[in-house]
Amino acid sequence: MSSSRRRLLVACSLVFVALAGCEYDWGQFIAHPTVEDRVRENLSGRLHAPGPVAVDPDSFSFAMFGDPQVEHDNVNNLGRLKADVSAKGIAFFCALGDFTEHSTPDEHDSIVKDFQSVGIPYYATIGNHDLYQPDGWEWFKTTFGPSCYPVVIADRVKLIFLDTADGLLGPTQFDWLESELDDGGRYIKIVGTHFPVFDGPEPAMGRTASTGERFKLQHLLQKYGVHSIVSGHIHGWRHTVVEGVNHFICGTMAPGGFDYGSGKGYLLFTFAHDSLSWQRVVFD
Repeated sequence: MSSSRRRLLVACSLVFVALAGCEYDWGQFIAHPTVEDRVRENLSGRLHAPGPVAVDPDSFSFAMFGDPQVEHDNVNNLGRLKADVSAKGIAFFCALGDFTEHSTPDEHDSIVKDFQSVGIPYYATIGNHDLYQPDGWEWFKTTFGPSCYPVVIADRVKLIFLDTADGLLGPTQFDWLESELDDGGRYIKIVGTHFPVFDGPEPAMGRTASTGERFKLQHLLQKYGVHSIVSGHIHGWRHTVVEGVNHFICGTMAPGGFDYGSGKGYLLFTFAHDSLSWQRVVFD
């Protein structure tokens, strides 16, 4: 055996040993439709997006959160949200992906029951863990509908949901997004998605994957006066204002540890007096 071939074999062996000793996330390698394929299906008209929720047009509140990430034990914090619905006047909630840990049928059944048990309407978009089985996309679209879509609440607040479950948006989704943002300033606009654009200095892998896409997305948010972009994925909390746009990592409904910081809870928006305010709700 040549020395170069021997070195290659040793290097490959070391990589294998290193990976074998880690809790490696193999779910990311499951084959599924690309974001381009999913977005084209979303825009085909075959998937039906949920319609606007009926609210008091002068004053209403809604919650946004990510990552319930239920496992076989079905433990999450959606019961805490349910307890807040009446006390805080929450009309609906927005769930920003990673509904289950492994995207198995039992986990699917559990999270749907838990969403329904909160007792109010909801909107959903997809996370990377929701694609962790070959039929993950089929389950998501059959259960929740499209992964990117707009909805206008009370003819004043426009919610735009993006599919970033692969960490990418893709050219088709960018074109669609700009068409939705270009509304002449009619609406207060909030973008909801799974992967954040910015997550601070660490961990760098927690944000969308393409530097070019991050700059392009920020440019569109700024150009069209978006109030906030709200993300999950990282089980924590961040609020950063970039060129007048609020960037939120909104907290998690998962019960366990967090990728960084304290993030157990949700983000509460309230529309009143023709303006939008926000509040971080933290679970003990």
